[in-house]
Order: sequence, then C-alpha cells, then structure tokens
Amino acid sequence: MALWDGSRGLRSRARGLWSRWPTLRSQLVPGPRAWAGARRGVLLVAIGLFVASVWPLFVVPSFNWTALLPVLLLPLVSALAGGLLVLLSRLLSALPRSFVWTVASVLTAFTFLLGGVGKKGLWTSALYAVAAGALAGAGLASLLSSGGQRLRGLRRAVAVSGAALGTALLALGVGWLAWSGPAERAIPDAARSSTTSVPALGLPDPGRPGPHAVRELTYGSGTDRRRPEFGSKVGLRSRSVDGSLLVERWKGAIGWAREAYWGFDSKHLPLQGRVWYPEGDGPFPLVLMVHGNHLAEDFSDPGYAYLGRLLASRGVVAVSVDENFLNSTPSDLLAFDDGWKDENDARGWLLLEHLRQWRDWSRTPGNPFAGRVDLDRVALVGHSRGGEAVAVAGVFNRLPFYPDDARVAFDYRFGIRGVAAIAPVDGQYKPAGAPTRLTNVSYFVLHGSHDGDMQSFHGQRVFERVRFTDGASHFKAGLYVHRANHGQFNTSWGRGDSGGLGDRFLDLRPLLPKEDQERVARVFLSAFVEATLHDQSGYRALFRDHRRGAAWLPNVVYLQQYEDTASRVLADYEEDIDLTTATWPGARLRGENLSDWKEREASLKWGSLDTRAVWLGWDRAKAKGMPSYSLLLPEPGLDVGPDRVLAFHLADAKQEPSAPLGEERVANKAPEPKKKPETSKPIDLSVEVGDANAHTARLALGRFRLLQPQIEAQVAKAAWFSDESPSELVFDAFEVPLAAFRDATPGLDLSRLRTVRLVFDRTDKGVVVLDDLAIR
Repeated sequence: MALWDGSRGLRSRARGLWSRWPTLRSQLVPGPRAWAGARRGVLLVAIGLFVASVWPLFVVPSFNWTALLPVLLLPLVSALAGGLLVLLSRLLSALPRSFVWTVASVLTAFTFLLGGVGKKGLWTSALYAVAAGALAGAGLASLLSSGGQRLRGLRRAVAVSGAALGTALLALGVGWLAWSGPAERAIPDAARSSTTSVPALGLPDPGRPGPHAVRELTYGSGTDRRRPEFGSKVGLRSRSVDGSLLVERWKGAIGWAREAYWGFDSKHLPLQGRVWYPEGDGPFPLVLMVHGNHLAEDFSDPGYAYLGRLLASRGVVAVSVDENFLNSTPSDLLAFDDGWKDENDARGWLLLEHLRQWRDWSRTPGNPFAGRVDLDRVALVGHSRGGEAVAVAGVFNRLPFYPDDARVAFDYRFGIRGVAAIAPVDGQYKPAGAPTRLTNVSYFVLHGSHDGDMQSFHGQRVFERVRFTDGASHFKAGLYVHRANHGQFNTSWGRGDSGGLGDRFLDLRPLLPKEDQERVARVFLSAFVEATLHDQSGYRALFRDHRRGAAWLPNVVYLQQYEDTASRVLADYEEDIDLTTATWPGARLRGENLSDWKEREASLKWGSLDTRAVWLGWDRAKAKGMPSYSLLLPEPGLDVGPDRVLAFHLADAKQEPSAPLGEERVANKAPEPKKKPETSKPIDLSVEVGDANAHTARLALGRFRLLQPQIEAQVAKAAWFSDESPSELVFDAFEVPLAAFRDATPGLDLSRLRTVRLVFDRTDKGVVVLDDLAIR
C-alpha cells in the first residue's frame, strides 16, 4: 500500500509540473522586446566588425577609392541574401510539414543512391523526380479522392493537367534512364596521318595464348564462409596476417559489421588467391593481380581470369589476389562519417605478404610449387585502388619499416621488376605524407578516356615520379585509350562505372565493346610481362609506338608516354624557374616571335600532374617573324649518332594563343587564354636540328604523325550533368629518327649536335605543351 501511495504521489507531482509548463515556457522564451534587442545586438557587432575591417583602407595615402565600391556594396548584397533566405523559409513554412519532411527525406536518400553522379546530375535528377512525383501524385489524388464530390471547372482542369504532366515527366525520366546515351562525335586520329610507314613489330602477338598448358587452383584460409573455393574446396592452405595497424578504420561499428560478414577481424586477414600456372618444372616468373574498390559482396577477384589464363599459357604463374574484405560495403555507413577509405597502404602491404607466402611455398619440399616459382622475377598488376596498391607495394618492398609506424617491420626485398596499373587512383595513401615514388622498377599505366569512376588520368602522375638511378635497364610507359571505361577491364564489374542507378546516368553507347577493351589489356599487359620478366626487350617498341602492333589492337585513338634508362634528357623543366636554362649542363633555351612562352606545373582534372613543362603559343598572323623555340647545346656539341632518335612529349593545350602585349591588357595583366573551339584539328609543325658547322635539317612532324587534339569524352549522358571538364592534358610521345635528318641534309654532323628547334610554320596558330625533350 505504501508503495502504491508513493507511486500515486509521483504521478501527482508530474501532473503538477506539466500543468505549470506553459507558464514556465512563457518565462523562458524571449519576448518581442528581447528579440528586437537581440537583432540590434547582432547588427551592431556586424557593423563594428565591418568598420574594423575597412578602416585601414581609409588611412592609406593615395588610396584608389573606386576599389572600395565592392566593399561598400557588401552590406547591400548581404541584406538581399538574408531577405532571400527569409522568403525561402516563408515559402517552406506555407507548405504542409509532412510534405516538406517527405521531400527532405527523399533528397537525403538521393545523395546516397546517386553518390557516383556529379553534384549537378544529383540535384537535377533529385528535383526532377520530386517535381514529377508531386505533380502526378497531387493530380491523381485530387481526381480519385475528392471527398465524394466530383471536381469541376478550373479545379478539375488543374488536377488533370498536373496528373498528366507529372505522369509524362515520370515516363520521360524512365525512358531517359533506359536510353544508352548519344553517339559520340567522331574525332580525328592523328597517328594515322603519318606519311612514313610504320613497320610491324615482327614478334608474336602477346595477346594470344602461348605454348604452355594451363592448370588452376585456389589458395586460402580453408575457413572462408562465403566462397567454397577459399573454404572447404581450397587447393592450398595459407596463413593469416595481422593488418590492424594499417587498416585503422576496421573498428567500431564498421569493424563489427565486417567481422559479422567475413568471420575474421583485422588481426587475422586471410591470404587468398586464384592461381593459373603452366605445366612444367619451371621456375616460372610470378605475377600478382589485384582488384580495386567495388561492392565487397560482389567479389572482384574472378574478373581477371582472362589475363591469368593468358599469362600462364605464356610461362608465368599468375595470381588474382582476393582483397574483397578491404572493399566498401553499405554497412560502412554505420560510421556516420565519410565511410571506408585510407586502406590502400594495407592493400599494397598484403601483396607483399602474399609474396612472402609464395617464398615459403617455393622453399618447402613437397609443396606443389616448391622450386617452381622465381621470386627474382615478379610483376604486380593493379586496377583502380589496386593500381595505387601495386605502386605502394613497390615502395614498401625496399623499406625496413612501415613509414607511418615503425612497430610494423618490413623484410621483403623481392625481385619486383615491373609494376603495372589499370586506371589507378593516386594519393589516397601517401607514405609518411609524401607522394608514392617508384625507383628502379619498370612501370606501365593503362587508362580509358571514358572512365566514369577515375575521370582523371592519375597514373600519369605516378609515371612522372618514377626514377631510374641504378644504371640497369628499366622503362616506364603510359597508354591512354579512347572509348575505354573503368569497369570493362574486370569481367565482374560490368559496363557501368558508377554502380546501381548511377550507371544509367552514364553515356554507355560510345564505349568500346567488352572484347575490344579486354584485347587492349591482353596485348599490353602481356607485352609488359614479356619485356620485364622474360627479357623480351623487343616488345618495348610497342610501348613507344602502338602502331607497331596495329594488327593486334582495336582501331581507336591511343596516346602514349615513354621513357627509359637509355634516354639522355636535354630539357625536362624541373631544374629551376629560369625560362632560358635547360636540364643538360650548359644548354640554353630561346623563344622567338611566340605569343606564349611559360614554364609551370601541369594540371589534370583532379590536381597536379606532378611535372613541370613549357607552354608554347603562336599566331603567325600577328607575329613579326616565324615563331620558334630552340634548345642550344654548348660546344663542342652532343655526339648522338644516326641510330638515335629525338624524343619528346607533346600535348595540345586546347587554348587560344595570348594576344600580343599591349593589344589586350587589364591592369598590366595578360588575359586568361580562351578555350579553343570544339572542332580542334591536329597540329603540325617542323622539327629542325643543327650541327656545330651551321648545317641544319628540317622535317615536318606530320611526316611521322600529327599532334592529337585533346580527347573530349562526355562520360554522362548530358554534358551539364558532369562536374568535370570533358578533357584534360595528356601527353603523347614522339620520336624522330636522327638518321632522317641526316638523309635530308647529308652534310649534317650528328657527332656535334648543337641545336634542336621547333618551328611553328605548318599550323597558323595554337598552343602546345612540351616536356621531356631527350635523345634516345
């Protein structure tokens, strides 16, 4: 009874407090006078800050008072912006709260469902869907639920119109999503402009199967709960490794969800892979291939079987490494922040742990791979985030410790001879905060112009940072393929690059057929393995000029970059900021009658290209003489020989040349370059060399091929859906045989080369970007 009385007393006191709440609330909420005072207080503080900010301008002698006009307009602009916010809030308050709540919830959901679409496409499609759904829903509801009374007159017309318009918009939207996209406008192929025939390579097609019979197996933990091939049906058992210090986000809600799905934590990461290997005793070189980020539950490692079987038939043990447990999954949203990232160091480290496992197997008697794997001949191939991972592994391979935490000791030193990346990211992980820099290892990067995921050619940045210092024979190469996308290099990923509904916003119609895109990967990745692991150096010519293997490749536009340890660099524009100095000791640079001559950092859609280059612009109609750009070598000249080539990287800047000084100036500053019209044509120019005796020889660049205009790719179905520029700066590699100059001028002394000159005499105007001028 006492307990009951106490409970009744509590309820009575609670009711008393609730009854007094309106009075208490009226005392806590500010009244009209307080709100007016608050408004004046905020305004006075703002005025004080404004006056304090502009007061120093009034005490500057000879101040330009016209420059103060924008500052004085700031209060007016601010007041207008505030008024618009108030008007928007009034409009929203006039709408039913349930409707506003629904719309806000739908817009929030769209940001997750269409995360792979640009901001313009996201908000345009979201507002379109809301407007269409609202019109159709309101009209149909009014017509079908009129409270027992039929709508008449204007109200009925409005309801019918709304329902019809909303339904039509929804149908149009569904049809647009089902549409594959517009056909792409044809572009010129400058490589086909050559007036000099390019001989075929004279080697077997590296994209065709080799002489070896191929066998397959899998290795893994033997306890994988999702895939029998790594579980009960595994061919070879492997150990697990502790990656907890490298996978820092595998914790909390994210870690709990991952452990619940995979059955292991970050301290017990499995080493699992699919193996294709040639019959025979070996020892055979080893290639590890690794996927990038994709839906974790949609396993990515089977997607490189087409490459694994090919490489194995050509005498290589090929492994597609399973790192699906490091991929993104919807459960990452449990973290309520920016989700799953910063794991590319772990991806690279895991590859080295796989190599450690292979080293143990190769040394274990009775193991099927004992003595059959050559760990001094290793190549790594990575796709997307895996493309950054292989570069990270190449750096980690030579370090004694993990650069971000010395508690993780490294002891690898495997014979990694080649690193190849397919559409890689770059900079998601930076060792000790610095860019990943590969040294003394051959590098190849492959990227597509229509990549809807990695829309910027980040692998070109890695290419620029690769350095050769040990005197051994290495090379680095890049290939940019028109109409190739991101996903079709992995047969599991499909044709779209955004995932889910986002794929329907991409222009899929211009993409290369799946078979053609795989053929590009087969030819070049196999040729890379042949050149780096089988010492078939003849295949390097394919990376210098794709036309040497034209019969093996789809007929599309390719841009290439190339450099090797045989290159004697004359000018790479990294030495200083003096426009007249070059890389070669004592060499000088000179520009004549140019409208643009500037050295600066080159840029991509996403960040810097990590290299400096020179911009050269000309307009022959406005120039006082023939525009040219020269490299002047010191006495007695350079002994090059007729078997060498003059090599350089060149790109169309996609700009109009600057106006002559004085023709168009604002505040002593030249105007920003204007974009070229959409119908850019390949650029031609002349290349001239001279010797110490003043003998010169001049050849048209177009004799070998013209300069390709920037490749414009409309990744989205509608250009205004994309937040990115349709093109970016991609260099193309040119080689002009010095023997061709001697043939043009027989008296030319190539043992005393003194000048190299670009003469802009064949295209009326333009701007080009030049880098890596060298003798090879």
